Amino acid sequence: MHSAIDLAEADTDATEVSSFVVLPPSGPFRAEAALRGIEAFLAGRFPGLVFYASGDVEPFEGDYRLVPICGVPGEEPDSLRMLDYPPQALLLAIEAALKLFRPAGSPLN
Repeated sequence: MHSAIDLAEADTDATEVSSFVVLPPSGPFRAEAALRGIEAFLAGRFPGLVFYASGDVEPFEGDYRLVPICGVPGEEPDSLRMLDYPPQALLLAIEAALKLFRPAGSPLN
């Protein structure tokens, strides 16, 4: 699992969110292989965006949850700069893609 999100190579001039945390529901979606699989699956469908899947939250039922990373290191030490929230159309497209992903060996609904 990722212990931290690496923003060291983030575009310091960026104004829009380009990184997201993906929280998996309970069950096989939380396995390490499934977490790395969803990252690769989404990266292949949304070039230029970065996805970090983490199962380090309490298990929950339902669908994946998507969290945009809106705060990045600012120019001053210990400061944050807020990025523009992603467009609703992008969030809907990512959420639709998340519904298509199934870990290897999982039955399709």
